[in-house]
Amino acid sequence: MRVRIFAGLRPLVGAKEVEVEPADTMRNMLEKLTAAYPALGERLLDQDGDLQSSIHVLVNGRNIRFLDGLDTAIQDGDQVALFPPVGGG
Repeated sequence: MRVRIFAGLRPLVGAKEVEVEPADTMRNMLEKLTAAYPALGERLLDQDGDLQSSIHVLVNGRNIRFLDGLDTAIQDGDQVALFPPVGGG
């Protein structure tokens, strides 16, 4: 499963996109991803293992906060994207 990484999260993985073993839920996919990239895990998840409020995770262009959160079902071939907080002016 490919995961696209944006903005300030990219330096933590060293790439625009990473490959992760297929998972059935977003929570399981993030567990695999953060096991491979611990520094990314510190930015994505809080101490309770929940998604940081400032991080946006999209599956096929839809924010998981408006789906089932970390329990959102995913399958191989879905497009997953991780966005950190972004500011500008």
